[in-house]
Formats: sequence, C-alpha cells, structure tokens
Amino acid sequence: RVGPRNEPFMRADAGQAHASSASASASSHSGQSGSASQPRSDGGLVLDPSRCALIIQDMQNDVVMDGGAFADSGAPAHCREQNAIANARRLADHCRRLGIPVIHVWFKRPAVNHGMTLNAPLFEGVIDSNALVEGSWGSEPVPGLEAQPGDHVVTKRRMSAWEGTSLETILKAEGRDIIIESGAWTNMSVEHTARTGADKGYVMIIPEDACSTMNADWHRASIEYALTNVSAVTRTDDVIRALGG
Repeated sequence: RVGPRNEPFMRADAGQAHASSASASASSHSGQSGSASQPRSDGGLVLDPSRCALIIQDMQNDVVMDGGAFADSGAPAHCREQNAIANARRLADHCRRLGIPVIHVWFKRPAVNHGMTLNAPLFEGVIDSNALVEGSWGSEPVPGLEAQPGDHVVTKRRMSAWEGTSLETILKAEGRDIIIESGAWTNMSVEHTARTGADKGYVMIIPEDACSTMNADWHRASIEYALTNVSAVTRTDDVIRALGG
C-alpha cells in the first residue's frame, strides 16, 4: 500500500546524528498489515527492497562541483568531505542490482526566466548566478551519477522534489513507500523533500554521508534538529547492509 500509513514516530538521538541508530524493519508488500518501520533492539536497519526507492537529488555540476555556479559557497569542499558522490553512487549501483528504482531529481530552468516565480532569495540566487540552465554544463549530473538505462529522471524548478513534478506518480506506479534520499543540499532540497515525504506518509531514510551542503555546521544542524524528526538518519554502509543482496 502506497501513501498515507500509520507509522511509528521515528526519531534518532539528536546528539549522535553521525552515528545514528535509527532503525527500520520493513514488512513485505504482500498485504501484511503493520508498520513499514519499527525500532530494533540491536540498533540495526532492515529494509524490504520491494518497497524502497532511491532518490539522488540535485547532484549537478553547478551545485557541488568546482567551477560550478555555487562553488564559492563551499559546497564542493563539503561534498568531498562527505564523500557524497561516491556514496550516492554506491547506493545507486546496489539498488539497481536489487531492482530498486533509482530516481534522479534535477533542478533545471530555461536560459530566459519564464514561469519560475522569484518569491524567495534561493530562487533569485539561481537566476543571479546564472545557474542550472537547461543544456549547460552546470545543469548536468556530476560525473559518476548520470542516469542509467531503467532509471527515472524528474526535473523541478523548486526546492522540493515533490513540487510540480512527476515524483509521486513514479513512486505509486512502482509501488514504493520507503524512500532512501541522498543528494544536495542537506539543509535545503534534501530536508524539504524529506519533510514533505513524511507529511505524505512515506517512510524517509537519510544516509547522511550521501548528502552534503555548504559546510559541516549547516549539515549537522539539519541532521540533528530537523531530519531526525521526519526520517531515519543512517549511513550508506548501513543502508546497503539493510537492503541485503
């Protein structure tokens, strides 16, 4: 069953986000009742691959690469510190082997601003920085995280991966209600998408070392004071182990 569910509240110890023991045990998709996730006494994470989807969000040259429009923000350095690109790629490779849908979410806009409401500093900054223009190097995915055959690609013009996109249509068509979310920036698009996903009834899993932002302080604040309240915060190795295969 996809969509709103009666899930237990998941909250990791805010003081130990980088070694979170947030746990989930996914029941099968074969009509069993019960929650999609529940704590385990051993602190492990167990996920049902048949219910999972992986989102890789905004891993684009302008966002996290040297030479990109936002390079001066510190985003490329923090992405390297997190090893976020390599970790997201490991997740994608493992998910593909298990038949788990991989969904790339990219922010792209036309060269001439048309139909993009500039109602917040973030959106104004995209225009002022001439960032994420369709067809440009900056809008392309970072090396190693290109879409592969069978992957889904969702384009957006807002922070959230949900707003005005086909994301939920894809998830429902694939029968998925557990979302493993990776990408950039932790305190912007990743957090915004996780909050909305939780509101919609999806179980959100955040491998925090597959996410990055401008610096460690902003990343930690988002993890410890926001994402632990709307998702299970974990790490890439734990997700791969939890999926099995």
